[in-house]
Amino acid sequence: MDNIQQTILSQYANSPALCGIIDAWNQALDPATLIDQWYDLVWNVKTAQGYGLDVWGRIVGVSRVLSIESVDYLGWREANDLTEEGFNQAPWYSGADATSNDRLSDDGYRQLIYAKALANISDGSVLSINTILTTLFSGQGDAYIKDNGDMTMTYVFRFVPTDVQVSIIQNSGVLPRPAGVGVSYSIEAGS
Repeated sequence: MDNIQQTILSQYANSPALCGIIDAWNQALDPATLIDQWYDLVWNVKTAQGYGLDVWGRIVGVSRVLSIESVDYLGWREANDLTEEGFNQAPWYSGADATSNDRLSDDGYRQLIYAKALANISDGSVLSINTILTTLFSGQGDAYIKDNGDMTMTYVFRFVPTDVQVSIIQNSGVLPRPAGVGVSYSIEAGS
């Protein structure tokens, strides 16, 4: 508190013992530092860490733990542009997914929170989806949405995503899927 004397009743204002106790208590319990720390570690999503990001994740509706596909398969049922492999490069699909849960780091989780927050307010247009992709994959290469003109769209990545990024793309539900529009993914690394 800045001015303790304003809070002490006038009959006790001249008591050195009471004023000393109140002054010492005020110095010991000054919340200014704690309020600044709370703001930086919880409230400000740009600087939040650990528990603060977990709170933001609950607010926007995204989990820090993602299921990461750890094995590529040779097969047709599960094959897609992000995990398919050819003969002599991957095992046959046995019917059980080979996955593991991965807890995102603070920086990765912060990116996912931003992307989910943008998806929550997205209108599903190509422009707003491209904004989400730019935020999520900033500095890694080009990522954009392509309208195929036949009620389908393709998420195009001009870099090779990591296993965690593939999981964010496929499993997190953060990338918008407009109603009635088919979605596919394409990796065009090196082009």
